[in-house]
Amino acid sequence: MTGKFTQHVHDLGYATGRTLRRLFPLASRDGVSSSWPLSGGAGGGLFERCYRDIVARTVSSGVGGVGVDPPSASSLLGALDLLMTLPNRYRIWWLNLLRSDPLHVLVETLLIVMCIALVILQRRADWRFGQERKKFSPTREEEEELICEWKSEKRKPLGGGGGRRGDGGGGAAGEDAGPGTGLVVAGIAGSRLLLVREDDDDYVAPSSSSALNLATLDPLSSSSSSALRDVARRALSRYGCGSCGPRGFYGTIDAHLEVERAMADFLGTEGAILYSDGASASTSTVAAFAKRGDLLIVDEGVNEALLVGVTLSRANVRYFRHNNVRDLRRVLEKVASQDEACGRRSTDQRRFLVVEGLYRNWGTIAPLDEIVKLKEEFHYRLILDDSHGIGALGNYGRGSLEYHGLRHMEHAEIVTFSLEYSLGSVGGMTVGSEEVVDHQRLSGAGYCFSASAPPFLAKVCLASIRRLEGRLDEMMKEIGNVFSDDGVVKMNREQGIAAMIGDDELNVNDMKVADLRIQLRKRGLNASGRKVELQERLNDHLSSSIIRPPSLLDNLSGPALLERLHQNVSNLYGTLTNSSHPHALKLRDRLVITSHPHSPILYLRLADAEAIGRTRVEQTCILDQISRHCLVKGQVAIVSTGGHVKKYLQLVPEPCLRLVANVSQTLEDVETFVKALVDAVESVLVHNDGNVME
Repeated sequence: MTGKFTQHVHDLGYATGRTLRRLFPLASRDGVSSSWPLSGGAGGGLFERCYRDIVARTVSSGVGGVGVDPPSASSLLGALDLLMTLPNRYRIWWLNLLRSDPLHVLVETLLIVMCIALVILQRRADWRFGQERKKFSPTREEEEELICEWKSEKRKPLGGGGGRRGDGGGGAAGEDAGPGTGLVVAGIAGSRLLLVREDDDDYVAPSSSSALNLATLDPLSSSSSSALRDVARRALSRYGCGSCGPRGFYGTIDAHLEVERAMADFLGTEGAILYSDGASASTSTVAAFAKRGDLLIVDEGVNEALLVGVTLSRANVRYFRHNNVRDLRRVLEKVASQDEACGRRSTDQRRFLVVEGLYRNWGTIAPLDEIVKLKEEFHYRLILDDSHGIGALGNYGRGSLEYHGLRHMEHAEIVTFSLEYSLGSVGGMTVGSEEVVDHQRLSGAGYCFSASAPPFLAKVCLASIRRLEGRLDEMMKEIGNVFSDDGVVKMNREQGIAAMIGDDELNVNDMKVADLRIQLRKRGLNASGRKVELQERLNDHLSSSIIRPPSLLDNLSGPALLERLHQNVSNLYGTLTNSSHPHALKLRDRLVITSHPHSPILYLRLADAEAIGRTRVEQTCILDQISRHCLVKGQVAIVSTGGHVKKYLQLVPEPCLRLVANVSQTLEDVETFVKALVDAVESVLVHNDGNVME
């Protein structure tokens, strides 16, 4: 069979060569081809005679009166001969091909016709689309109306009112929550939220409108760290905003590789992989290792991202009661008994335990020391989501494993976490052995099919790691700030201090209205209003933007930073549970703490005396009113979780109030919060004052 095919190929090549030699003969020495396909007929003979006459005169007289050398003339005449006879030769080649292989000609002709038709139809479709676009394009007035409508939809106010403005909220949760507070977060400064009114475009200084921040999941106050903000600004000016591609194509930049190496070194693992989204990190990690036929033993209290990964894996799933090691043993023993009955070995399928280190929806800490013992006893692997443990638990912030005296890779094979909480960045990471990391570079859906994380945010994560490591000097050197011993700014390499010195020299009271508006526009502030309003607005901004030396919080890093956080957690938990405290005593029979004493995320639910006889919707409404009262009248921001998304949860927690301790809080802040909470509870539960907004 092979010999016949080779012979056919040889015959085809031989026939093709002979055909080309016959159609394109070599030029003769006198510069005229030996074969003239165009010489047939009267017209052809006339063309040949004219052509030969031109050639003869050219050779004899030369170009420009200079004789042409015979070899050069031969080459020139050969090229002219080929050019003039090309159409006729193509016609002869086509006729010969039609006689020898008509099927080939038919297929090629159909393909050419199809290409031409596609080009014509595509142009016609583009033309029709352009005409329709011109016909249905919005007018100038419609464009202005759409732009105004888009600008009117600002950030949603705190404390309810989650729907469009004027529609009373979105869905049942929004209706039960009541009216919104009309306060929108404009920024974060330390332990305070800077607030503006919903209909006000002006920036409000911290002294004018602010609230104590116990709402954001930011234990290390990374979002208000001036050092991390400076790192972000400088990295943004160097790398730009986005990376414009997935990691596997052209989206990998040196900042991504640098932060992966730094995280692996910090946690003591062989490698780390960076995802561009915190939720997709845990989702993709679970789905990358567990497939159809595998077995997952999952805590029923895990968060939505892990549950989505469990669903996408299509593995067999067994749930055990939240943080109940005894029930976990029961499930594992049941699986082992089924293996024995079926004659199945534990190594016939991949088996994983899936838990969180610090549970986001519960504030509880997983007993990893006992879970690891069961894992080793029954030969399972452990997938640990430590999004809220990294940077919050352990003496060095290495998470729940360090909190229990365990080690990465040795006691937990796969550890995934988000960078969007304690580390103040965007994205997520998974750490482990080289095999664990390399497997996800081809199997992690969030890694392969999503654009990589912005490089400047990777630099922020790197600076947060240096902050946890206690290498503050390296971080400050990296962002380019140099401080003198007395705390006065000596140099800011890229921004300089000339502009700030100019701000100090501004005499706002003597400035004209036009100059005031120019200065306000330069700072991105509203420049409308009377002269007195403009002066007040500019003075407030200048007073809030004065350069100050690094605060005590900015100088904290390493174990001192974690010690400060743990002390604040202890102060907050201890004050709420102190029976001798004059304000906390009033909360004893009203609210109950359900979270772990060492958790920076605290949850308070209604006590049994208040919850019995009330439905979940009624409890949610009461807690919403308490949180709204704390914000509006107590200047304290907390979160009511009863109306949160619960569609994808395996176990829905009770309606609670969520508080988050952070390193910026002080003892005075704790006292302020407890007093505001007591006032809100008494107003809502005792005096039944549901209309706290009036």
